Amino acid sequence: MVQGRLGRALRASLLLALPLLAMLPAGVLAQPISARPVRMFVGFPPGGSTDIFARALSDELSRSWSVPVVVDNRAGANGVIGTEALTKAAPDGQTLMFIISSHVTNRALYPHLPYDPIAGVTPLSLVARTPLMLVANPRFPARTLQDVLRLAREQPGRIDYASPGQGSVQQIAMELLARMAGVQFNHIAYRGGAPAMTDLIGGVVPLSVLTTTQVLAQVQSGALRPIGVTTETRSPLLPAVPTIAESGLPGYQADVWFAVVGPAGMPAPLAARIATDIARAMTVPSVRERFTSQDATIVNGSPEDLAALMRAEDAKWSQVIRDANIRAE
Repeated sequence: MVQGRLGRALRASLLLALPLLAMLPAGVLAQPISARPVRMFVGFPPGGSTDIFARALSDELSRSWSVPVVVDNRAGANGVIGTEALTKAAPDGQTLMFIISSHVTNRALYPHLPYDPIAGVTPLSLVARTPLMLVANPRFPARTLQDVLRLAREQPGRIDYASPGQGSVQQIAMELLARMAGVQFNHIAYRGGAPAMTDLIGGVVPLSVLTTTQVLAQVQSGALRPIGVTTETRSPLLPAVPTIAESGLPGYQADVWFAVVGPAGMPAPLAARIATDIARAMTVPSVRERFTSQDATIVNGSPEDLAALMRAEDAKWSQVIRDANIRAE
């Protein structure tokens, strides 16, 4: 009898509470399960665009959730080390990861990857995309994409291009360009964008594909010559530079995208609520400014949208990687 009255009282309390819960901000409802700090893994060192973006988002989520969201840099193996750590975490919303598009290309680059980049994570939200740019040393006798392709046909496999590393997004983007154009370049892998940029400016290598923010100052100063951006539309920071697609390779598209994922097995309602809070955080002016200043376009979407993108990118880039016989170092 006591239990019956207690049960009825609890049900009545819940019914009274439901209207109040509906009035709470969505961010409160999407708070992590506990008041413990949330970890946001980043698979790259501090200071780069990925780290800058992750910290801007994490700071805003900390304010929204009223708990610390701590960026944890687990650099190494093109993001593999950080992602492996994520896949071992509990799917309770307390551990997240800020990934870039190399997350899906790693499947083809690493034959013995210790996790599945698609099934091994819970997609939460795509947050931004940023273009790459094909640039040349000013002494290289090419001003347009067609000039570059003509020289490549005249000297098959003899024109060098620099990338930040073997298996990098930049290398894969350049190999897609080469295959669509029916030409061949010689890849020179560097350990990071900075040394690749140094040798490009010095004339050691004539070409490179780098992010627009990496090359912006050098293009504006004349130290580098812009050839084309890799996205479907021109960069707002350099609107006079044509896209590669409009320069003679229709359909060409490559970029770097940024997203947030969790461990596999996160409940769908929790994933949807966290995705909603991420989308809300990306509307905050200070957060948007951090992204757009790095030539990133803010993109929001549901967990299902991100899952579809990851599958499509996996299929597209795995084919390029196999055709070009690219392997990670």
